[in-house]
Amino acid sequence: MEQSGGLVLASMLNLFTAMSRITLPSAKSPLDYCWQPIWDDPQFAMAQDRFFAYGDQALIGDVVKAAAMGAFAEEKDPGIFDPGATLSYKQTQFDVTNVQLTFHQGNVKTLPGPDGSSVDCVIVEPDMDYYKDLLAHFLLEVVPNEFTGGRTDPRVVYVLRWMAGKQAGSDFNPLYTMTA
Repeated sequence: MEQSGGLVLASMLNLFTAMSRITLPSAKSPLDYCWQPIWDDPQFAMAQDRFFAYGDQALIGDVVKAAAMGAFAEEKDPGIFDPGATLSYKQTQFDVTNVQLTFHQGNVKTLPGPDGSSVDCVIVEPDMDYYKDLLAHFLLEVVPNEFTGGRTDPRVVYVLRWMAGKQAGSDFNPLYTMTA
């Protein structure tokens, strides 16, 4: 798989697994909201460290409420790292590999929901960085990736998130395994 987009798939599985274990104030996980992945837009291309999807705009309010409770922290000026981004919140549960939900509120679309009703959606960009701390993220992840042309490696995210989960008494078990 690795040669044919396996790192992109690994990133998505990491993100789906991690998001499924987040409980927001509404008692929903981020995945409980209407999602439509963006498959074919080069401006919002899937990568080994993130993907883009249209997600129910109600997710924003739920994440903002979670931030007021300390479960997420707002990252100011998200457009600096992610062009077009207007709002971004990072989970604060672990010291490493927290889910970050970045919203592109200038890109909206109305989609049919699971029950057939209309759902107002916005582009959501989930990703996981190695570090919770913004300075560590910048110096130890962004800068090296700029020099090497690399991206956050989902295999490293897998290991770090698995260890952080074990320390916190929770499991992180995406639907793939790694071999040496």
